Amino acid sequence: MAEKDMTSKTLESYNSVFADIVNGFLFDGRKVVSENDLTPADTGSIYKADGKIRSQERDISKFWNNLNIKIALIGLENQAYIDKYMILRVLGYDGADYRRQYSLLRESKNKAQECYPVITLVLYFGKEDWSFGNDLYSCIKIPDEIKPFVSNYRMNFYSMKDITQDRIEKFTSDFKNIAEFFHALSTGTDYHPSDRKMDHPEEVLDMIEVFAEDSRFRDEYNSISLVDREDGVTMCDIYDKIMLRGEEKGVEKGIEKGIEKGIEKGIEKGIEKGRAEGRSEGIIKTLADLVKKGLITVVQAAEQAEMPVSEFKSKAGLTV
Repeated sequence: MAEKDMTSKTLESYNSVFADIVNGFLFDGRKVVSENDLTPADTGSIYKADGKIRSQERDISKFWNNLNIKIALIGLENQAYIDKYMILRVLGYDGADYRRQYSLLRESKNKAQECYPVITLVLYFGKEDWSFGNDLYSCIKIPDEIKPFVSNYRMNFYSMKDITQDRIEKFTSDFKNIAEFFHALSTGTDYHPSDRKMDHPEEVLDMIEVFAEDSRFRDEYNSISLVDREDGVTMCDIYDKIMLRGEEKGVEKGIEKGIEKGIEKGIEKGIEKGRAEGRSEGIIKTLADLVKKGLITVVQAAEQAEMPVSEFKSKAGLTV
């Protein structure tokens, strides 16, 4: 799991990819968040449990600053498996960030300083349907008597399996390649990769290799010359190479299978021929015995064996 975390963080930490993910999911593709308005934020926080100090860390966090929004903290969490209590993790991350703000505001001498909003996006890459809800009420059992007094909390949850093609088209960065691949993988639909040149091909292919456990894309990329890589590489180029290799292997396997079938048929014919020859030898022996006993003539025996008299006498070992 640590490898998956590091791999996804590498690609999504690019401001262009991070902004594209936020715009694609939160703002329906509108360019609300600019990559130039993003700066790195601390991903770690601590909490106390069972009398011990423990740490927790977001996958990626960035501050968003522009003219309309003074500051906001946006975090990304990548999830490869179903976790019923994911909402509690998100609540823990967001709560820790708000608590940190509270401490800083208490210590600050700047009375004009304000608290800023915290937003978390959860991206789910698993093949199985996410069978749980996306808010606190769906995670814990709350008696009806006290439910009105328990504040609900919702996470911004997005499954790569369930996103529509229309939403995929709203992405403009390398994340579009990720969305196309994992949507096809998780739904079992035909894969039609984008023909746009990737800005960070190695990071895209690393993420596919780790999350999908498929090294073919990375292997094909590694086989491309450095000169051709400089001209730009698309997922369509790589996928075409994979399909071509698959067809070539299919032809080779077909030839091998054909040879195997030919050998099998040859063996079968040989067995049939052996059986026929065995039957013929048995008939000749029986007829020869009848000739020796004087019950039939050599000519009659040859006619029954459907061969010339000379051939019958030779095979039957008769001298008469």
